[in-house]
Amino acid sequence: MEEMPIKMEHLLHELSVLSLAGGHGEAAGFSLTNYTFWLIAAVILVLAFFIAGSRNVKLVPSGIGNLAEAGVDFVRNSVCIDVIGPEGKKYFPFLGTIFFFILINNLLGNIPPALPGTGTVGTTFTWAIIVFLVYNGIGIKKLGFFKYIKSLVPSGTPWWLAWLLFLIELISHMLRPFTLGIRLFANMYAGHVMLGVFAAFAAIFIEHLSPASIAVVPLSVIMQIALRVFELMVAVLQAYIFTILTAVYIGGALEAGSH
Repeated sequence: MEEMPIKMEHLLHELSVLSLAGGHGEAAGFSLTNYTFWLIAAVILVLAFFIAGSRNVKLVPSGIGNLAEAGVDFVRNSVCIDVIGPEGKKYFPFLGTIFFFILINNLLGNIPPALPGTGTVGTTFTWAIIVFLVYNGIGIKKLGFFKYIKSLVPSGTPWWLAWLLFLIELISHMLRPFTLGIRLFANMYAGHVMLGVFAAFAAIFIEHLSPASIAVVPLSVIMQIALRVFELMVAVLQAYIFTILTAVYIGGALEAGSH
């Protein structure tokens, strides 16, 4: 069992941001890292998926076209329209891009040796900041800056309570990028750490065969399979949660000042 710290150190090393040329991806200048490589691969897959799905459009789609149409209908109807309302249709390009980008990244990360682009804070927080800027920009465009800021406090609130509610709402809005980014990152990164841990256990016990290890190895394999299935569910769920929260924020910005 002396090799356990070495294997765990190797696991954490593989899950860190590394330059494909060797070493850490913190060197000066641009460096193509392991996570960046799979991030680019995910973007290419998203483009390829929709290009293939939009070719030979039929009245009754089949194959990839059917899958692409089902995904588009789901985001447009179940997220944009159901959450925002009829006005939500025009925000489908933004929300659809978020959903499919995160979904493909998450799913790709479940195929060894791929790593999810959403497994780094750089990706998740970038999207979270974009969402923050977009929904606040929508509210400011609709009401103007000062009216939008004023809308953080419900009309009719007593003056002695208004400043406290304003402070609470302001802090809540400022925390949204953090909560959005950390939720997605933590779920995707933690899942891969768990998969790596059980894989490390299996490798250690296989190297040191004993009556005890014979019982442990099948258990580790079973846990690997169970975690893979669970990770697939988490991959879809996290893409949905991030997208629907974005829709809720946009809907809130559009309704600002109406109460």
